[in-house]
Amino acid sequence: MKKRMWIMVGMLLLAWSGGAAEPVSEAGRTAVEAARSYGAAVRSCDMGWALDYMYPPIKRMYAEQFSNRTGKEADNARRIMGLTKEKPEEAKVRVQEGLRALREHYVKMGKAMVSSGLKIESFIVQDPVAEYVLTPPSGVVQAVRRDAEGKVAADQLQGGNERSRLVVLPTVLVVSGPGQNGGVTRVERRSHIYAIRDEVVDGQPSRNGLTARETRINQWYFVDGNTDVNTLRAFFPQLPLRIILPSSGERILQ
Repeated sequence: MKKRMWIMVGMLLLAWSGGAAEPVSEAGRTAVEAARSYGAAVRSCDMGWALDYMYPPIKRMYAEQFSNRTGKEADNARRIMGLTKEKPEEAKVRVQEGLRALREHYVKMGKAMVSSGLKIESFIVQDPVAEYVLTPPSGVVQAVRRDAEGKVAADQLQGGNERSRLVVLPTVLVVSGPGQNGGVTRVERRSHIYAIRDEVVDGQPSRNGLTARETRINQWYFVDGNTDVNTLRAFFPQLPLRIILPSSGERILQ
């Protein structure tokens, strides 16, 4: 039961320039304010909210992965291999269906956590430990494409067409659930979440096909600290190999 409880907690906490973290800025501190709403969703096991405010490109990637496991494996395999061609409107419908199915799945997991007797007693977001200003790969790719068409000279290529910000926020969670012999087990878990926002977008479809409107410029989104850093690096290749993270761990409370 204890192992299952922590698997479910992990599911809920879904949640460039230079190679070093910048000092935390005023912009980075606004991530803490935004994370208060995230904390409220965690305390109520509202996994639908957690998914709604997951960084859109990563959420879309998870929706794609989820749709590949829901009875459409053959169709997806043919599409990926190029055996069938997909029209833009068909791709849009497919993505939206995947996002709806994924949200339904997350909502069900949240309800299952509550029905199992799990209770989030507290979830505290602490001051940032690191902040990174990042240039996603789409900015460079778009510039190279324009250059190939003769619209931009190669010596004018810069990585400043798009800019995002990633802030590392330490978290402290206290959760209780059914223990052995009818008792209650209380655990404190120290971890972190990533707050991400897009600050400059080129105006053209970007971030894996998402438009500027869909990424909601300057909106803070959240990604669970359990997320593999290589997943983040797929969207932000210049993210340092060793990013600054807070100490983590868990302990049983009396």
